[in-house]
Amino acid sequence: MAEVAEIVLLEASIARVWNERDAGRRLEALRDLYHPDAIIYEPLRAVTGLEAISDVVGEVLAGMPPGFSFRVVGPTLGHHGVSVTRWEGGPPGTVIVSGNDVLRVNGGKIVEHYFYFDPKPGI
Repeated sequence: MAEVAEIVLLEASIARVWNERDAGRRLEALRDLYHPDAIIYEPLRAVTGLEAISDVVGEVLAGMPPGFSFRVVGPTLGHHGVSVTRWEGGPPGTVIVSGNDVLRVNGGKIVEHYFYFDPKPGI
């Protein structure tokens, strides 16, 4: 069932890529989950390719406090090659960033990954 594959890829991306501080393991996870020419879309930039995506993840995690991780707060839904989930990030018991991810899968790999961030309070 295609929907299951899309959901698994999205949740695996958050767990194995966006929470991985070791660059070598992160790149290995990217190779498993993403197409070599995958694109990630953030509000202010688009980044193409596994090494460039790994660099972005490394930058994001380097700026986060000790104990920080991203968590799926779901549900994760998917159909027709597209999936979406809700997530939050922070040290245990704290949320400092939250939003939604949407990705498109083709040939069993993530080809596009979009990030939507919730506004910070007071903005």
